[in-house]
Amino acid sequence: MRISSQNSQFVFNLPQDFLPQEIINTYTPILEKNWIQYENVIDYLNSTIKSVNYPGLSIDTPEQRIIRGKRIAYKPSTNVQDIVSTHELSVVFRSVDADLNYWLIYDIFSKHYLDVENLYIKPFTVTAVDIWRDAIYRINFYEIIAISLTENTFDYSQQKTNAKDFTLVFRFNFTGIEFLLNQSKVLEIATLPTIIQKI
Repeated sequence: MRISSQNSQFVFNLPQDFLPQEIINTYTPILEKNWIQYENVIDYLNSTIKSVNYPGLSIDTPEQRIIRGKRIAYKPSTNVQDIVSTHELSVVFRSVDADLNYWLIYDIFSKHYLDVENLYIKPFTVTAVDIWRDAIYRINFYEIIAISLTENTFDYSQQKTNAKDFTLVFRFNFTGIEFLLNQSKVLEIATLPTIIQKI
């Protein structure tokens, strides 16, 4: 019987060039003032990522009637990149430090929208790992645009500290999966326990 999948076995970080330099200059003093333990703004943001949602696949099958009215379905001529159901990548963040990371993302969203020199955000990567933390496969996203950020609520009636999150949604044009374990790597991993025993 195989072990059930564990949803937390992945690595996803926003790339280092996701932040414009002016964002780094604006928020670094705030992190330093609050003694936040991360070296830079992007590491601080990445530490608050909770989940990433990958869309499924879906096709619409055209139909044709044949003899006696029987309907026959066919595969469409849609490009394989367009059978991804929504072309949207949702990233959920845990809200921390009086919503500081929310307003940081809000500012980044605005800066990317106003950037007329770069139409797309640099590629994103989600890497899945096994129970040994070895990378198994990698999903890449290309030609990315930030399209929505959920609202933020200020509420005097909420006096307790509760878990709160927000979602940043990206639209991508292309995606691809890359399997990282070839036969030589599998053999190398399989013989590792034997090598350890000899040592």
